[in-house]
Amino acid sequence: MAKSWRGVAQCTVRALRKAKAAMHSRPALSSLVLVLLAACNLDGLLLTELSRGDNRPMPEPAPQTVAGEVTGGAGAAMSVLGADGKALAGVQATAAAKGEFALTLPGDVGLANSLISARLGGKHWLALVPSLPPQASVLAPARQVRIDALSPGALQVDDVTTAMSLLVVAKLRAMGQGLPGAAQSGVSDTLIELHKKITAADADPALLQVVAAVARVRSQAPAAATVSEGSWDIAGSGSLLRTALVAGHAIDLDGDGAADPTTAKFDALVAAALGAFSFKACYVPDRIRVVLQTRFVAAGGKNANCDATFDPYLWTNKADGKMVFVTGGIHKDSQMCSGAVGPTCLTQAQVDAANAVLGNWVPNQARMYDDGTHGDAAAGDGTWTLALELPYIEPADGVAPVRIAYKFTYGKPAQGWTDSEEFPGNQRLLELVDVNGDRIVTRFDLFADETTNKDKKNGNDQGCGEVHWVGVDKKGCLHDVRERKVDLDGDCIVDAWPNPGTAGPLAIPCAKGAP
Repeated sequence: MAKSWRGVAQCTVRALRKAKAAMHSRPALSSLVLVLLAACNLDGLLLTELSRGDNRPMPEPAPQTVAGEVTGGAGAAMSVLGADGKALAGVQATAAAKGEFALTLPGDVGLANSLISARLGGKHWLALVPSLPPQASVLAPARQVRIDALSPGALQVDDVTTAMSLLVVAKLRAMGQGLPGAAQSGVSDTLIELHKKITAADADPALLQVVAAVARVRSQAPAAATVSEGSWDIAGSGSLLRTALVAGHAIDLDGDGAADPTTAKFDALVAAALGAFSFKACYVPDRIRVVLQTRFVAAGGKNANCDATFDPYLWTNKADGKMVFVTGGIHKDSQMCSGAVGPTCLTQAQVDAANAVLGNWVPNQARMYDDGTHGDAAAGDGTWTLALELPYIEPADGVAPVRIAYKFTYGKPAQGWTDSEEFPGNQRLLELVDVNGDRIVTRFDLFADETTNKDKKNGNDQGCGEVHWVGVDKKGCLHDVRERKVDLDGDCIVDAWPNPGTAGPLAIPCAKGAP
């Protein structure tokens, strides 16, 4: 409790001084004090302490309501889909006679890259909401927010907002990203750009073709809701148009008068439109999101040599209560500042901060997660994840990127190295270079695999027994020290970039007039 009070003490003193200077009426003064304390985020703390003696619960924050209209959507079933495409429990409504709707959210629930969904039989509309923060205080009154204030261009939910939502998702997929980790400011700015280009007098034909295709899907979809998830597949990795909808019904996707038995025509129209707009996001220049991931292979699992005798438990044992951790720090080969501080070197303060979040070579301290939090994509899928913020130097001729060393451990909190480290005497190497351009460095390694980026005594049968930084040439040696595509299904064929999960890039609002 003392620590919490210290964190807001200065703000509280300022608030009380303002109240004293402004008011002389005691009742009015009391009300003003509460409002000012709420601005210090102190109201919840205060109410909790005042009610502690008689165990009265702190009041819940007042609800928020998202309101708007669905064009032609009278009677539509309204819901809110999270960035993962799943409906928020308990947040449903039915659109009224003119398509009006009101979706009420608990006050402590916010929206981040979420979707307003309206379904009427086979018809399905979407509107993308980049951000709606939860109520800031338990004293804040209930409020209603119009959809057009939350979703750029959404004067109402219609075919245009649906097409815009799908195009943003498609653009992110093409960049190797998804809605869960996308920069909210970038999503908002991209929607603004899209709406301007779609509604302009000389609107881009490729964008208009997608809007027309969405309208055709909506108008030709069956009256009955035969596809329970709706027309659009936001959470998948294939077509945005559900294959079940097309396979079971005659829908002309491109307006040539002939029904299309697959989603191919729709997919082609979306792909052609992606070049008509950019994903507008600006990023923190001197830091980058780094996502480290690992998993244990099952019996018979294969390492990078496609060797099925790989044993991830060579140096540690399976046991109840154990978790996966990472530990490491900034590698000594990173460029350190001497004298003037510049963008091409690291200060000691940057190194110290990075070492702290990486565990500073203390085993079983920096925990990884497989519970759907801290950037983890899916709870219980066997992939352990930790999302970090680390310093970033843009690589260029004569300018080396930031370099880190790390390894995974499997133990109990505060356990030592014995019976926990993946392999002794070696470390993994990683250069913080954004190879695939998503402003996230994602590195996936199998636990205890000695054939990947393990620096000395490396077991990759295509190498020289060592791993070196890119640019440090030694005949026959490996440079497996950057993010890369990986084998996702254990068939020894590289499939795709690893999924950074729900961790997004470190974005900032773009300056006015920025490209």
